[in-house]
Amino acid sequence: MMRMRLLLAPLCLLFLFLHLYSVSALNSDGLALLSFMSHWTFVPPRINSRWIPSDSTPCSWEGVQCDAATHRVVSLNLSYYDIPGQLGPEIANCTQLKNLDLSYNYFTGQIPHSFNNLHKLTFFDLSINLLNGSIPASIGNMTQLRYLYLQNNTLSGTIPSTIGNCTQLQDLFLNSNQFQGVIPHTLNTNLLRFDVANNKLTGTIPFGGSSGCQNLLFLDISMNFFSGGIPSTIGNCTSLSQFVAVQCNLVGTIPSSIGLLTKLSILLLPDNHLSGKIPPEIGSHTKESNEAA
Repeated sequence: MMRMRLLLAPLCLLFLFLHLYSVSALNSDGLALLSFMSHWTFVPPRINSRWIPSDSTPCSWEGVQCDAATHRVVSLNLSYYDIPGQLGPEIANCTQLKNLDLSYNYFTGQIPHSFNNLHKLTFFDLSINLLNGSIPASIGNMTQLRYLYLQNNTLSGTIPSTIGNCTQLQDLFLNSNQFQGVIPHTLNTNLLRFDVANNKLTGTIPFGGSSGCQNLLFLDISMNFFSGGIPSTIGNCTSLSQFVAVQCNLVGTIPSSIGLLTKLSILLLPDNHLSGKIPPEIGSHTKESNEAA
């Protein structure tokens, strides 16, 4: 029996060495994904069966797409997998990521500050999770970002002014969170769709002034606690087709400059404290349906 144990010991060491070697053969992005997965409390079977540590790259893994030449991960789509757990900071080591979609899961905790390493990210979706905490100010380092979806979480704090550094941003959806403070005046002029409905925002509506809004198509600021009324400068948002401001504490009159929004098709203003007459300029647009209360 002792002789058998002595013979088996080197074989066990050899097996362990070969196993470690096979794991270490996985490239850096694959190792980052495995570390990212280690923060989950449950791994969906489709991921568990296809995220194989002995692979040399993660390019055949569930939800992963790679650059054909470099084998670096450029897209990770784990939407609708019902993954519970935290967002591991290691995902930020996949520095070639352009698309990151983790929506419709059960991720908890905060957005890691290490995500500021994802300089090439253009699409970032963390919507419909259980995330809390604030948006890191380092979000401004994602200067290639075009689409940012953080809605339906429990994020709080203020909307960082550094988000204005994301000059390519077209979609910004922050609705159904617990954000406080004001809408930053630094929002870029390329923004097409902006939704901050169902938060705790205060201050005045900045659109149409120095921030610029000529390209804005969709604006929803409903269910917040703004002060003042609809600024007359809203007429500068000449591309606007949908303006929704339901129950957000607006006062005063509806400015006649809304008549300059010739592309406006939806205007919803109920449950505010608006007064005065509905400007006749609104009725000049045949495509428009409007409601003011």
